[in-house]
Amino acid sequence: MKRFGLVATLLIAMLPQLLIAADGDVLARGEQRLTAFINSTTAWQADFEQQATDPSGRQLDTATGTFMLLRPGRFRWEYITPWVQTVVADGERLWMYDVDLEQVTVRSQAGILSSTPAALLAGDTSALEQFVITDVAEQGDELWVQLAPEDNSGDFEQIRIGFNGNALAGLQLTDKLAQTTTILFTNVRPKPELSAADFVLNLPDSVDIIDESQF
Repeated sequence: MKRFGLVATLLIAMLPQLLIAADGDVLARGEQRLTAFINSTTAWQADFEQQATDPSGRQLDTATGTFMLLRPGRFRWEYITPWVQTVVADGERLWMYDVDLEQVTVRSQAGILSSTPAALLAGDTSALEQFVITDVAEQGDELWVQLAPEDNSGDFEQIRIGFNGNALAGLQLTDKLAQTTTILFTNVRPKPELSAADFVLNLPDSVDIIDESQF
């Protein structure tokens, strides 16, 4: 099934209050790791491998690509296999480009990202107020912070964010149908030399642009 994978998950889904539930010391450690990642990261780049599975663990699809982040407010997801798709946040607008369809949808970044985990990646510390931390688990050298939406009206039951030190190691999202999307980052470049020009989407003249940024 063709999808924007994590991007559709992150950008269209809601991620509603980061509250410390039980075992305050353990959960506070998870909050500290999230905060450290937000506060210490200005530019970041990595490759990723993505896998979606059904409730029984059967693989539904896989994808690979690259991810770039430049704070404040800019990121770029490039899906390379098995399809080519690009999602770019340029600081003001969000561009979702499907190469096969020759179509790009443009939306207001503030309206779309303000209550999603993408806002967290983009460096919006207020996004921390949208989560409940429900668990923190160590897996080898990695620390995984489990989050749940306080408002359960959205599409997702659970989100896990993995860290290796203060670096992002992976993401895992489980929807209300118990399907899980796992993204693991590899070839991490923690301090790449990026500029605003890296977050400009250059489109061929043949592409149909659907501009919803004013709505």
